[in-house]
Amino acid sequence: MKDRALNFLSKNANRTFDLERDLPLPMPLGLCIEPTNRCNMSCKFCPVHLDEFEGVVGGLRFMAFDLYEKIVRDVQEMCRATGRKLVNLNLYGDGEPLLHKQLLEMIRLAIDLQIAENIVVTTNASALTAYMAERLIVSGTTHLRVSIYGMESAFHKQLTGSNVTPQRIFDNVKYLRKLRDASGATYPWIYAKMIGASETRGQLELFKQKYTGVADEVNVENPINWSGYAGHDLIGALDPSHEFNQSSLQGWHRKARVNNAEKKICTTPFLSLNVKSDGKVVICIVDWSKGTIVGDIGEESLAAIWKGSRLRDFRRMHIEQRRYENSSCQNCNVFYNSPDNIDEIAEKDAARLLS
Repeated sequence: MKDRALNFLSKNANRTFDLERDLPLPMPLGLCIEPTNRCNMSCKFCPVHLDEFEGVVGGLRFMAFDLYEKIVRDVQEMCRATGRKLVNLNLYGDGEPLLHKQLLEMIRLAIDLQIAENIVVTTNASALTAYMAERLIVSGTTHLRVSIYGMESAFHKQLTGSNVTPQRIFDNVKYLRKLRDASGATYPWIYAKMIGASETRGQLELFKQKYTGVADEVNVENPINWSGYAGHDLIGALDPSHEFNQSSLQGWHRKARVNNAEKKICTTPFLSLNVKSDGKVVICIVDWSKGTIVGDIGEESLAAIWKGSRLRDFRRMHIEQRRYENSSCQNCNVFYNSPDNIDEIAEKDAARLLS
């Protein structure tokens, strides 16, 4: 039986740190590195399908390996200086990471440098070939998050703009699981997820039935509207009547508040960073339009960015509830999904959070 600690939801929900005690952190808990912003699908709920995507992001590219190496060696220096590791090194972004020809080398270098407790890859599994499956098993990847967009072929094609069928994706995942178990390996833990919304409601039971026993963990996730950039209604592709109210989530493990007030401060800038495929460092995974840039890893060290004035000013903006000033934050409601809440901490000691 697999170690319960591998469970993806438990890994992320059962935190071993105390925000009130540990903030400000000497290094990020999590780092997301985008191997590529190219994708072999064009999902209607994803910004990649937008006509302006390429222009807004500054071009389609694969991250150069020397840039990636610079990032992970920066992380290694932070680990040495702080005596810590990343909790999660996430290798994904706006594109499909399995398309990067050096992805396995990227994973191996991170393993060799011992910089993270978990290495997570998120994929649509369309490029999960037998060759890739065989090498992922020995790569050191701890978690493979598989995004399933539909169980019916016509719906899947209409939503993703791809001719890859749901059955092919299922077969790819099934082969990985069979091969992994036959080899006696533990990794990667397979987490299959599908978005639960009005347009997918009729397919969710079939998804759970089919993937239970093939994936190690099966979950229905809430839809997101990315950053709400320029008023794009991305969530409307899955929830056209807007039945789903993200603000009602208020975090997975929200502390009960005396006044029952809604969560106001985004915790992401206090916990993690994201490096885009061009080296620009932004705050969160949903900021595809790069409105929250706080540094450039090609010109600065990760430590300098983490301790720098641009990130400090960004944190101050959120503490002072001025997120409306930022183009990517003003319409974002993804922060309601966070398992963490620092509202009370900021009320008591905002100065320490910015130290």
